[in-house]
Amino acid sequence: MKNQEYIAILGRQPELGLVELESVLGAEQVEVFGRQAALIAEAVHADRLGGAMKVAEVLYRGPLTSLRNLPIDVAELPMRSEGKTPFAISAYGFKDTPKMLMAAGLELKKSLRARGNGSVRLVMASKGLAVSAAELHHNRVIEDGFELLVVASRSEMVIARTLGVQDIDWYSRRDYDRPVRSAKVGMLPPKLAQILVNSVQAQTVYDPFCGTGVIPQEALLLGRTASGSDLSDEMVTATRINLEWLGHQVSQKLPKWQADLADARQVVLPRGCAVVSEGYLGPNLIHAPTPAELTSIRRELQPLYMEALKSWAAQLPSGAEVSICVPAWHIGKVWHYLGLIDELPRLGYTLKSFRGVSAPLLYARADQVVGRQLLLLRKN
Repeated sequence: MKNQEYIAILGRQPELGLVELESVLGAEQVEVFGRQAALIAEAVHADRLGGAMKVAEVLYRGPLTSLRNLPIDVAELPMRSEGKTPFAISAYGFKDTPKMLMAAGLELKKSLRARGNGSVRLVMASKGLAVSAAELHHNRVIEDGFELLVVASRSEMVIARTLGVQDIDWYSRRDYDRPVRSAKVGMLPPKLAQILVNSVQAQTVYDPFCGTGVIPQEALLLGRTASGSDLSDEMVTATRINLEWLGHQVSQKLPKWQADLADARQVVLPRGCAVVSEGYLGPNLIHAPTPAELTSIRRELQPLYMEALKSWAAQLPSGAEVSICVPAWHIGKVWHYLGLIDELPRLGYTLKSFRGVSAPLLYARADQVVGRQLLLLRKN
C-alpha cells in the first residue's frame, strides 16, 4: 500500500465518506483509521468531498501518547509575524474530557509563546473534543493559524495539520437559498448529491429524476457536464431556474447543462454518461407504515425502478455506472428495503463492492421514517 500522507475526517455517516474516497482515489489509496477517519495517499480539497469534513497533512504516525505530550516539532507549526495566531486542537477516538484537551492546548500554547513570534490564541470546541468547521471559519483558524488533528485508533495515533474544511456556508446557500425548493419531491442534501456524483467516473452525469436539480448542480460544481429530465414540467422548470441561479453564484463558467421533460423509464441517455439520481421516494410519511401500507407502497415503486433500470441497461455499455437513491422505511428498530438487490443480476447490473464498507449503504437519521438506500451499480 502506498504511504498515506494525508488524513480525512469523515462525516456523520463515515461509511459514505469511505465509499466516496475509494471512488475518487482508488481503494488501494484509502486506509480506514478508527471510526471516523481515513488515511489517504493524496491531498483532496475539502470542497470536493461531500463525505469528509476536514482534510489534513500527517505530521506523525506512531504509538499512542498523551494529548499533553504530543510528539511533534512545535518550531514547524505556522505562526503569524504580526497579530495573534489562532490555533485549535481537535481529538478523535479519545476518551479524554474537554478539560483534559484544554490542558493539552494550554501546554501547546505555552510552547508556542516560548518561540517569541507573537501572541497566540487557543480556540476550543464549544462541544466535545473536535472544533467544528463553523468554529474554525468564525475564528479564521485555518487562514491565520492552524488546527492540529489528533486521531487515535487502538494503540496507534496520527497527528495532522488541517489543510482545509468543508465550506458549510456555501453548502447552506446552495441548499436553502436556491430559488425553487420542493418538499414533495424530497430534500436531497447537497453533500449526499456530491457523494453520489463522486461515486462515478464519467465526465457526463445524467439524472432521470432531476426534481429541483440538486444532482446536476453538484455535478456542475465538480466540473462535470450535467443533463437531467423529469416527468413533471414543474420540476424541469425548477431545475432550469436553479441551475441558472447557480451560474450567478460562482466566478467560473459552469460546464454545459440541459433539463428536459421525459419519463425516466423511456428517456434516451446521452452517450458515455453515468446515471446519478435520487428516484421517487414514495409518499411523505410522518409515522411508520403498517405492513399493509408498506406492501402497497412497494407494489407501486418496484415496477417504476425495475422498468427504469432495465431501460437504462439496454442503452449503457458494459462497465457504465449507475448511482441511485431508492427509499427504505424505518419500522420499529428495523430498516425495510425496496427489494431490488436480488433483481440486479437479471436487470443487467452488479452491485459495486468497497474495501472499507459493506452493504447496505443507507443515508438516514435516527428519527426518520423514510431513508435513502444507495445503490451503486455497474453495468454487466
